Amino acid sequence: MSISIKTIAEKANVSPSTVSRALHDDPRISGETRQLVQTLARELGYVPSHVARSLVLQRTHTLGVVVTTIADPYVGQVMAGIEQAIGADGYTLLLATSNGSAERELQAVETLCQRRVDALLVVSSRAGDLYASFLSRIECPLVMVNNKQKVGSHGYSVCTDTAQGAKVATDHLLTLGHRRITFIGGPPGHSSSERRRGYLAALQEAGVEIDHRFLLPGIGAAADGQRALPWLLDLGVTGVVCYNDLTALGILAAAAETGLQIPETLSVVGIDNLPYGALSTPRLTTVDQGMTELGHRAAQVAMAAIAGIAVEDVVLESRLIVRESTAAPGMG
Repeated sequence: MSISIKTIAEKANVSPSTVSRALHDDPRISGETRQLVQTLARELGYVPSHVARSLVLQRTHTLGVVVTTIADPYVGQVMAGIEQAIGADGYTLLLATSNGSAERELQAVETLCQRRVDALLVVSSRAGDLYASFLSRIECPLVMVNNKQKVGSHGYSVCTDTAQGAKVATDHLLTLGHRRITFIGGPPGHSSSERRRGYLAALQEAGVEIDHRFLLPGIGAAADGQRALPWLLDLGVTGVVCYNDLTALGILAAAAETGLQIPETLSVVGIDNLPYGALSTPRLTTVDQGMTELGHRAAQVAMAAIAGIAVEDVVLESRLIVRESTAAPGMG
């Protein structure tokens, strides 16, 4: 049989409200009474009811998180940052996946709202403008992670400047002397279009004519890079900026299978700075997006919004990490 606050109150000969305050170390309750109540609670095996407490406080101390897929290593690093941030505050997480579907993403958001989460974090949203009419039904704060999408008065954005990141990657290849540079994109949406914009801006600033044959579609998978390699060689491309590290690693894998030398024949830059990039052969030049920090800051924004503290959108800077997958054209 579960032990209630009422049971402890009867044993201690005090009111249930006094027991509740004593269990939470309320200074209004004398030290003697607090010690008595807490000792009785331990001896009787009292377990606090978080459901009852949430009804009183109108909070569940739970954050809902929607991700595209848990198989994406990018998501894993963002989640690590979220968990770091909530650890000391006692929050728990409810996780849902969308599998890259805008419809499933909105369904997941609605389901988590029904579970009465205190705030929502959506990582790499695919729903975009669909939130405009949807958000009016969501009462809790909503933080878009890795997306600048504006989603209303209680919606916030925490992202890395991905346009700047792609521009940094392209500038690196331009500085090395490359002029025939390809961009392999990712899944349709804000993030891919921003990276494409950064790539184009770098070429324009350098006075390099834009060849639209060098703009390749993709979904952010290793297979994109594997499929692209023969095409890149046929066009005489010497450098490639990839939507993410997975795509870049796909190119390195395909090159290894065919005996193609990287970077002697082709310089490759990824974006994300996944741990695998430091272990590849050659080690991958990439753009660090601070994924763990991204998750950490997103959780902080969510918790501040829950507490009623004024918060602003966050934009993090990208950072180039030069390794062995890039060199001057034909030099290695």
